[in-house]
Amino acid sequence: MTRCPVWLHFAVSSALIASSGAAAAPPNKCVLNGTVTFQQGPCPSDHVRKQPTVEELNAQEKKRRAATLAANPAAVASAVPGKAPDAFGCDGRTYCSQMRSCAEAKYFLAHCPGVKMDGDRNGIPCEQQWCGH
Repeated sequence: MTRCPVWLHFAVSSALIASSGAAAAPPNKCVLNGTVTFQQGPCPSDHVRKQPTVEELNAQEKKRRAATLAANPAAVASAVPGKAPDAFGCDGRTYCSQMRSCAEAKYFLAHCPGVKMDGDRNGIPCEQQWCGH
């Protein structure tokens, strides 16, 4: 039986230790009670974040939408499909693929110049996408 030299065992052990340390994530520098510490995991936080309730999230979304609509009234047409025709406005859209409802397509056909939504010229726009029978 042959014996391995001691230096070979030492070299293999050193290589294994070095390779395991190279894969480890760098430590995080944390300040706890005025003392700097280094740790592998994330630093603890004094601030506990409360999870918002569904009601709070809905209220935030309503505020965001109201602000968007106040800044851009023409957005009402795209935000509310099927809304009354007076809520729509000509904004340069001309094709059925740009519409969101039959009501919107009818408004554009009746009020906006240059639309291309009534190929057979029968007065019914977007028959294949929105206003088909």
